[in-house]
Amino acid sequence: MTSTFKFARLLLVFATLCLAMPGGMAPALAQGVAVGTVTDLVGEAMVTRHDATEPQALTVGAELFEGDRIHTEAGARLRLRLRDGSVLTCGEATDLVLDWVLYAPEQDSRSVLLRVPLGIVRVLTELLVPHSSYEMHTNTAVISVRGSEWIAEAQGDATAVLSLEGEIDVRNADADVPGVVALGPGEGVTVEAGAPPPAPTVWGDARRNSFIERTAVP
Repeated sequence: MTSTFKFARLLLVFATLCLAMPGGMAPALAQGVAVGTVTDLVGEAMVTRHDATEPQALTVGAELFEGDRIHTEAGARLRLRLRDGSVLTCGEATDLVLDWVLYAPEQDSRSVLLRVPLGIVRVLTELLVPHSSYEMHTNTAVISVRGSEWIAEAQGDATAVLSLEGEIDVRNADADVPGVVALGPGEGVTVEAGAPPPAPTVWGDARRNSFIERTAVP
């Protein structure tokens, strides 16, 4: 866990305790409070709750909770909206874990941590205010944003990241590996296990369009 995320999470937990009243923060950490909803689904997708061992089938309108592990089957696509307004689209054969989603609507402050062990996910989030954090972790990369749209494809030993809008910071998931690169719109990078991220490059139409198509819901 990064120091930025520790600070943001503590800040939002404190705000939850102080503002958990009508008109205040809706506490995402409270038992049974949903942090997101499935808005579109093509094919089959499953969810394994953080306190369960058996997966359940997902349907449009299904609520999602912190700790949920989502899996899309071959040929499936799934789109969900988190309580902070960000939109995530999972391509086929993808695993997505909602590690935490904290949101204080009155301050427009949030702390979101997503994990993608395998597969491809597209994320659209609004501009974040100070003291907010929004990160995606894979086996090899940490992706940090301040408000942007991007696509990440996670494999066992490498992660490819494409920025569609805004600026994205990417570093190796191993804190001992130095180096952070910033991606602008149209730029991409592949982060391999144990190696610093290389300089970003502008992706060609074929590769960029492939990522967009694989994370589109027909």
